[in-house]
Amino acid sequence: MGAKYQALKGMEDILPGEIEKWQWLETKARIFFESRGFKEIRTPLLEPTELFVRSVGEGSEIVHKQMFSFEDRGERNVSLRPEMTASVARAVIEHGLLKTNKSLRLYYIGPMFRAERPQAGRKRQFHQIGIEIINEEGWQTDVDVVVLLYYFFQYLGLKEIELKINNLGDREYQKKATQKLRENILKIKSKLCPDCQWRVEKNVLRIFDCKETNCATASIVSKEDLFPAQTEDWDRVRDYLQDGYKINPKLDYKLVRGLDYYNGIVFEVVAKGLGAQDAVAGGGRYDSLYESLGGGNAPATGFSIGMERLLTALESGNSFLSKRLTEDFVYFAPLTKEDSSRDNCKISNEIVEAMAKLQQLGVRVIAGKHFLGLTDHLKTANKIGVKYVVIVGSDELARKEWTVKDMSRNNQEKVGFGKLFVYLKGVISV
Repeated sequence: MGAKYQALKGMEDILPGEIEKWQWLETKARIFFESRGFKEIRTPLLEPTELFVRSVGEGSEIVHKQMFSFEDRGERNVSLRPEMTASVARAVIEHGLLKTNKSLRLYYIGPMFRAERPQAGRKRQFHQIGIEIINEEGWQTDVDVVVLLYYFFQYLGLKEIELKINNLGDREYQKKATQKLRENILKIKSKLCPDCQWRVEKNVLRIFDCKETNCATASIVSKEDLFPAQTEDWDRVRDYLQDGYKINPKLDYKLVRGLDYYNGIVFEVVAKGLGAQDAVAGGGRYDSLYESLGGGNAPATGFSIGMERLLTALESGNSFLSKRLTEDFVYFAPLTKEDSSRDNCKISNEIVEAMAKLQQLGVRVIAGKHFLGLTDHLKTANKIGVKYVVIVGSDELARKEWTVKDMSRNNQEKVGFGKLFVYLKGVISV
């Protein structure tokens, strides 16, 4: 008999045993981005619908088909956020953050919502990590944002990735290119699927959102129909990535990104192990978004990473994410005896104090049950998969030191009560 109530389709629970991977990724992201000068921003899940229509674009697939929109009790049209850049822009403008900062470097972690068909790595409630670099222009910043994304993936251990990149040019160039594209497509409009016929009228670039294999759009695009605009800055970005950072981008003329506010350099990163939907991250420059929302001229760029897809890619590669997570746990094995209440209390106090300090410093800890023998403690630790077991009994208490056992090497060392964190910092990912 099934449960009376179940989660909505495409909106899933993240349970113990799985949530640890998410916590690990979130912690890694915060450490990585904050160490590089980025500050976290959090915005509401619910925003005015008009914010996304104006920024993402009425002709986009997101606004046309995918937003969770409704009228609230105050008869206001609101939507669950389908992406974060527009929400960040609204917050920056509303709170005047650029009045007190020449530029901003922000990052975010959180859920987004799109009413699309659930698929591998993309649910109706999905999660993203992203960054926004606001009020910084120039090709150097375009290089910075791509390199930052690459270094983040290296930091996580994701290696088998490919960078796709394109140059959409400025707004004037885009107008000319899209007009030429529209003229070519109108010649075969009758052979397009219904959605693409609608897209031609609303925003012709959105034909690249088409997933219909029988639609004529699959055969009409050539290099001359689209991008890039050949500019000196474009050459610099490509050369710096290749020569300066050994990152070899693949030029993709069909890459236009799914949001209307993009211009200039846009990019996607694809990873192995994800099947057909292999894009794990994407982003690019958007210089006119803030002005269109009433915030004045503020050139910007950024990227977002799909957390579900990233975790899948990490686990399908050679990083052995689940194994790494359990190895980073420290198991405390108290060797207490029923007839030694005084020592038992002291042992418990030492463990509680040590665990609290380690947790504050980012170490994951597990406490074994009292009155188990050492053999049972080691069996439990081995079953969980932890690498380090910290043993304390009456002998350790008397010497004021822990016995730290490395389960993978089957050896152990003595560590003073006040030196446990320093020791663990040298052997696990703290």
